[in-house]
Amino acid sequence: MKYIAFLLASLLFASSVSAEVTIYMGGPIITMAGDEPQTVEAVAVDDGIIIAVGTKEAVNKAAGKKARQVNLAGRTMLPGFIDAHGHISAVGATAGLANLSPSPVGQVNSIADLQETLRNYERPQGVPVIIGWGYDDSLITEKRHPTRQELDAVSTVTPIMISHASGHLGVMNSAMLKMVGITAETPNPVGGVIRREQDGKTPNGILEETAWFNNLKMLAPKSPEASLPALMAGAKIYAASGITTAQDGRVMPEAWASLAIANERGQLPIDIVALIAGEQQWSAEVLAKVGKPSNGRIRIAGIKLILDGSPQGRTAWLRDPVPVPPEGQGADYHGYGLMSAETLTAKLKWVADNDWQLFAHVNGDAAAQALIDGVRASGLSGKRTVAIHNQVVGADQLPEMLKLDIHPSFFANHTFFWGDWHREVSIGQKRADFISPQASAWKTGLRPTAHNDSPVVPTDMMRLVWSSVNRRTRSGDILGPLERISPYRALQQVTINAAWQIHEDDSKGSIAKGKRADLVVLDGNPLTTEAMQLKDIKVVATIKDGQTVFGSLKD
Repeated sequence: MKYIAFLLASLLFASSVSAEVTIYMGGPIITMAGDEPQTVEAVAVDDGIIIAVGTKEAVNKAAGKKARQVNLAGRTMLPGFIDAHGHISAVGATAGLANLSPSPVGQVNSIADLQETLRNYERPQGVPVIIGWGYDDSLITEKRHPTRQELDAVSTVTPIMISHASGHLGVMNSAMLKMVGITAETPNPVGGVIRREQDGKTPNGILEETAWFNNLKMLAPKSPEASLPALMAGAKIYAASGITTAQDGRVMPEAWASLAIANERGQLPIDIVALIAGEQQWSAEVLAKVGKPSNGRIRIAGIKLILDGSPQGRTAWLRDPVPVPPEGQGADYHGYGLMSAETLTAKLKWVADNDWQLFAHVNGDAAAQALIDGVRASGLSGKRTVAIHNQVVGADQLPEMLKLDIHPSFFANHTFFWGDWHREVSIGQKRADFISPQASAWKTGLRPTAHNDSPVVPTDMMRLVWSSVNRRTRSGDILGPLERISPYRALQQVTINAAWQIHEDDSKGSIAKGKRADLVVLDGNPLTTEAMQLKDIKVVATIKDGQTVFGSLKD
């Protein structure tokens, strides 16, 4: 039945795909079909489906004399990359905001840079608020968050809100705090913190976790139609990164309406796996789609729950204290969970009772333990739960995860973007050396994936592979050399393993007869390129269901 479902999905888009059989040859074709690298000479595609893989002679025979020949000209073909966790809608939306990212993503390396960027930002017509994305206290000169007063220096009249790179914290100026109704009398919400000034009452503008999330709904587009340009912009960015299956990793009801419209109109160039937010109220119609085969380009794979925050923001829920607590916290501070034990228990039972797949955001080891205990108690054991990020997981927890069928999706790029900060400030040397322990996960028998969590970091899949292989920090340190993995393992994590985690490996993730022709062509071979040069490999073309959706290949 799954084969029939994906075949029908591909036929939905057949009008834009040539019915001519196409043979790709003339460069290494890495199939990702087994646990050891396998390279073939040619692959043939007919109507979006792979019909032959192997030697040029065998593929030519299967394809027929009228097949179109495409010469890879020495370039390397792989299965299309699969986004194991990210937020495609947010990628497009944040692309239009004031870019507050530090180098190498942006140019904001100090609070003065941040203020200047906000002053020069031209917000869209009719938008009454200045919104910035991507500032990072761990990387700017001051090594701290800006305050409301520093945003007031940009404007005391126009409301301003800026998001931390993690998406788990943000800052508002005085006008914005007034607009959302946060005052000295406003209590901290469950799972969040409103940071205060020296008097212990006055908000200083910095909001953590639910204190930040709870105020983002006001920014949602007024209609599903209004969200479509950002969604399509995100899809183009993903396709340019060689990704043929993206993820929208925490879909809200209003965002689902936009996804559904784009899907019905056949506007999406790539597939999107949606994870719907488990704390929201959903209609029976939407819930009936969870875990079912896709209809077109969209599939709801499961339920997303957020158990804790971010390690770089020092809000991840840890078993032991952080080395350097955030301002206002004591020496015993170790982050916190975002929902009560009672709420978590109820949500896990709801997921288990409906036989849905769970995708749980767990950065800290205390959050990981809450997930392990919850899966064991709720009946979710054996249901292929995905532990998203799973960065500060303990070595003692990996065997328990295997027993319960919980598999990690590691945010492996953290080693580069925040590795030095983790070692010195947020988690300390010992835990930093074991962050995103990919080698240990493989050795344990788990099937890990890796992701960028875009827009937290860019959608660059080869930098992600590079990070998994090298674990280099910005300073050049190797963070946990024993947790490095081979290029082939790193590629498995963004192809076949990523397909397996979402139950789509029967149609995606490897180049094999009968599977969808989701392919990426690179200008270098990841299996022969020197390890430190992997991040320099570029995407030449992205092919979705046999149709080129990014780049081009000359015949």
